[in-house]
Amino acid sequence: MSKFLLSFSALLFLTGCVATSGGQFQTQFPIGKVFREKVELPQGDVILPEGEWKVLATDTGQNNTYHTFGSVALGHIDSDGYLRGLVTVSTPLDVGLGYSFYSSSFCDPQPNLLYHKTNANVDLGRQSCFGIKKKTISSFDNFADYIKVAMTNARAMNVDRPYDMLSAAFRITRRNKFLYVEYGFDYRESAEEMLPGYAKGQDVSLTRKFFPEEKIENVDAVVRWATANADRIEKTFLD
Repeated sequence: MSKFLLSFSALLFLTGCVATSGGQFQTQFPIGKVFREKVELPQGDVILPEGEWKVLATDTGQNNTYHTFGSVALGHIDSDGYLRGLVTVSTPLDVGLGYSFYSSSFCDPQPNLLYHKTNANVDLGRQSCFGIKKKTISSFDNFADYIKVAMTNARAMNVDRPYDMLSAAFRITRRNKFLYVEYGFDYRESAEEMLPGYAKGQDVSLTRKFFPEEKIENVDAVVRWATANADRIEKTFLD
């Protein structure tokens, strides 16, 4: 009986922690709030591309080791009410100093990626990498449910959206810190409109062909942006 009461008490404690941290997270990111330059999270800040980014959805829950994670989707909407960018962020809200996230195969090159770069991949240590590919919006953050909510909220705001985007997905870990952030860009714009300042520059070598071929400049611009900002994304979050 005493063991049952202890287990039940522990469950109530964990539930209370999830509710508290989750409530604080959702209060910090109300639907419709606009952010510029970065978002501040318990484990560190996450930079945003140029422009205004509006909160479209949030979510909280536990992973398989009972750590509470917070996720947020932010959209970059142009003056015509069209979704031109999508950023999704997933990071823990409460992890003790003694815990370390393990490295995963995410940082291994995958055949469906247009471009991939690994800066570090140490098990239970530092991991930093990113991959770029064309993705349907529904598949952002591994088909997470809050992405569907984000698109429902976008429609309620009279925001139209493309079917897919170019995605630059980053995974960054160091001991108890973890960040998965995905930056989506609408390649239907010109490369300069999509990412000002990155339309031209260093030559890019892709690992597979991109279609439509007339938009290859957009892929190159995303690669240049991700490469130029990878260290800043990592350091801003970890330090």
